[in-house]
Amino acid sequence: MRALLPLCLAGGLLVMACAPDDHVEPVLPEAPPPAPPTPPVQELPLWSDATTWAPAPIPVAGQDVVIPAGDTVVLNVSPPALAQLRVEGTLLVSDTADVELHAQEILVSGHFGVGTESALHQRHFTITLSSGRGAPIVGTKVLAVLPGGTLDVHGARRLAWTRLTNTAEAGATSLQLERAHDWRVGDRIVIASTDFDPNHAEERVVTGGSGTQLLLDAPLVYRHWGVTQQVAGKSVDERAEVGLLTRNVVIRGDDASVGGFGGHVISLAGATMRVEGVELYRMGQAGNVGRYPLHWHMAGSVTGQYVRQNAIWRTNLRCITIHGTDNAVAEDNVCYDHSGHGYFLEDGAESGNTLAGNLGLVSRVPAVAVRVLPSDVTPATFWITNPDNAVHHNHAAGSSGFGFWYALPAAPTGLSTGEPDAPRLTPLGSFRGNVAHSNVRNGLEVDGGPRPDGTTETTSYNPRVGAVSGGAMVPAVFEDFVGWKHRGRAVWLRGTGHRLRRAVLADNMIGATFASNETIVEDALIVGETANITAVPNASFPIRGYEFYDGTVGATRVTFANFVPNGQRAASALGYNRNNGFAISTDNFGSSLTLVNANAVWLENPKADKDGDKAALFRDVDGGVTGVPGHTVVANSPLLVTPSCTWRAAWNSWSCPHRYVQLQVRSDANEVIAPFGLARDGEAAVTLVGVPNAPTRAFMSVLPGSRYLVNWHGAAPKRPRLLLSRVTEGDRVRVDFPYDGMPGKVLRDYQNNSPLPAAASLAEAEAANGDRWYRDPGTGVVTVILHVRPGRTSTTVELQP
Repeated sequence: MRALLPLCLAGGLLVMACAPDDHVEPVLPEAPPPAPPTPPVQELPLWSDATTWAPAPIPVAGQDVVIPAGDTVVLNVSPPALAQLRVEGTLLVSDTADVELHAQEILVSGHFGVGTESALHQRHFTITLSSGRGAPIVGTKVLAVLPGGTLDVHGARRLAWTRLTNTAEAGATSLQLERAHDWRVGDRIVIASTDFDPNHAEERVVTGGSGTQLLLDAPLVYRHWGVTQQVAGKSVDERAEVGLLTRNVVIRGDDASVGGFGGHVISLAGATMRVEGVELYRMGQAGNVGRYPLHWHMAGSVTGQYVRQNAIWRTNLRCITIHGTDNAVAEDNVCYDHSGHGYFLEDGAESGNTLAGNLGLVSRVPAVAVRVLPSDVTPATFWITNPDNAVHHNHAAGSSGFGFWYALPAAPTGLSTGEPDAPRLTPLGSFRGNVAHSNVRNGLEVDGGPRPDGTTETTSYNPRVGAVSGGAMVPAVFEDFVGWKHRGRAVWLRGTGHRLRRAVLADNMIGATFASNETIVEDALIVGETANITAVPNASFPIRGYEFYDGTVGATRVTFANFVPNGQRAASALGYNRNNGFAISTDNFGSSLTLVNANAVWLENPKADKDGDKAALFRDVDGGVTGVPGHTVVANSPLLVTPSCTWRAAWNSWSCPHRYVQLQVRSDANEVIAPFGLARDGEAAVTLVGVPNAPTRAFMSVLPGSRYLVNWHGAAPKRPRLLLSRVTEGDRVRVDFPYDGMPGKVLRDYQNNSPLPAAASLAEAEAANGDRWYRDPGTGVVTVILHVRPGRTSTTVELQP
């Protein structure tokens, strides 16, 4: 083979032995032709052999080095710190000795190999990245895989993470693990928090132990739960995860990285990256977009590529980024103590990827000055911007923000702008067997999608066939999710057609809330308190298992256990989203519910400025809550209650033998109509203040067959519309309201060409079943009958001047 030369770049030309302080802009090479088959390592040129480099000397500190295309070198010694190393041919790392490689940039357009899939690297190998002059696109302090290049790094296979099988109390110096380990004296581990504070995770160094026992270098400060419990005949698993941070292959930033400017690994389009068994430490560059510890960047389809069984910890920005890339695999990794989002699908154009068996814990909020995205203020361990990915058996074990955040943009953002994906309409790939706990925000969040500028907005996820707005609804099924010890909610869903199936939610302040339609929790276990008793963030907060909100939403075949009020706070299996000003569905329901040591319901007294509180109710389909099939549980709101209702003091609510429907009062001329009074049958009354930030409309739950009187607090609207929904055929409600003068038209069910005639008397209007209306000439009060005709699911009447 020809001799290999230490080289640097000047004006785009390769020249001999540049001085270390020459700062010239390199030009990335074009992809080389495929390399010929590699002979056995022992037959290849060694880095330490002078003949490999002759007639030039062996590379010295500060030089640029190129491995030319077609040539192979075996790195068998630790060379002095290099400037830029360009691998256009093949660089293989010897497994006969421990080796270290220091460089400012490592640019791979050929093949850089550390072990193989079938022959894992067993000795210690460390890459240390430091700052240099940089390279186009990829910057400095980088290991970059360029078009045509291949990075194959295969460290020794270790047990990446496991769980406890016994509780480790504060002061303990040993752990009992679920799986036999291969962890060694001197290895560093992390034990996840099992309370409400993610920062109660603890690092320790292994001092001994074998099999499933592990000895630690220092006593634990906090208790870490370690036993599986049986609650209501079902398993509740709140055991701490224990992750291994040490690997025999290390890629790290230099000592200066603690200031926020660490190393990064990036793989571009046309490159191949397979990385396993690697420790990445002090990686990521705070405040710099695209400078992440492990990163596929706009790589397109990367079938067969993966990052697995790696430990990425104490990062300056993220852990694993999949950006503009499809069909990548991230499996069995540990991501610990990272700044901003951790496992990061960036733009919303990423699909077909697999995130499986990964552990993430201690997600930190970046300082404002280095916050890459506004959403990093509530970092998610898993940030997912396209639902068409497989997310299986991952653990989000403690974040300053969310566990799993489906943050779906309307269309791809950033460098993927213009791609045809529609994430908010795309069917869910799969979400199965994932665990979230000890997160400050929600464990599973489906809401808050990014705008093009990176800020987030309220987002409804409505999956459809073909990901088009007119397509048939496709249920998004979130299966076998386990969520515990959340200061907020274990689950928050917003959209249409979601299913939370076979979930286990325990020890959360709130189990689940659905700001959704046609969304159900089913075949689940929801536990208020287990034996894993810890300090709670707010001792007076009324804990509840499932919250109704919006709708139609419901719970079916759900067991609720251990919701017991105490002297400090209420507790209930079921409740409503607190302080709610928005409309709720009168079809919200519970069915086939089982209560074990659980107060069934707690509905707080409605707030005067929250119409949703005043309208709150749910139907007990089969009597599992009230004892009477078809009864409705309603808030302590006078307009909902009749003499037939029964007060349930433990619920602070009523059980009523009625079915309710929804009445909407609004102005089609965008006139402010609220506040106004609404009275039923001349008795019970309530003041409605309107939808928050939209006083042109208001909603209330009403009784079919009843009469309601509207009392405007201001001027009567010129174009009022009354809409009755959540109804069955034949439902009717009479509504009286003042109106100035005679209306020009009264329209029923949007029939603009067939205005209703006026009745000559109130009796005639009453008898006409909605085909007539009446205005009292003495009082100016108009009476309309909202009557649901056959074949309709709602009815409406509009007055026009």
